[in-house]
Amino acid sequence: MEPRKNTKILLAATMGGHLTEGLELVGGIPDTTLIIATEHSSRISELKYKTYPLKVSASMPVYFGVNFIKLFLIIIKERPDWIVTTGAECGLIAVIAGRILLKKTIFIETVTRYKNKTKAAALCYPLVNKFYVQHAEALHLFGRKAEYIGGLF
Repeated sequence: MEPRKNTKILLAATMGGHLTEGLELVGGIPDTTLIIATEHSSRISELKYKTYPLKVSASMPVYFGVNFIKLFLIIIKERPDWIVTTGAECGLIAVIAGRILLKKTIFIETVTRYKNKTKAAALCYPLVNKFYVQHAEALHLFGRKAEYIGGLF
């Protein structure tokens, strides 16, 4: 029997609920190495994964470019098999950088959204390889690419 390949996932999500949800969804998957890109915060020291801090881009648009370059270099260095995000600025930037580098990308719409979509979801939808929603009611908000995978969180 051939040994299973260790899959490397880059989880890019803003600090707080998006990161917490992302960790619940992809943290601890067997045969997986998880790398995190998130906003700089004191919480980073509590994480048991390799973590790259980013600047907050929402309040200062110049940080969007800085974070894009940083994520681009992180993806080249770490060579993840998948880039996964649950949203917001960090996720959008990681998806754009990942697509340029021909990486596979996944967007998982947050469990709190089923009547309307997040801005990050709307922007990432045409870019990602896989797009998942956690409520069947949310499928009508997106196109055919959206898949209902059940409530994961």
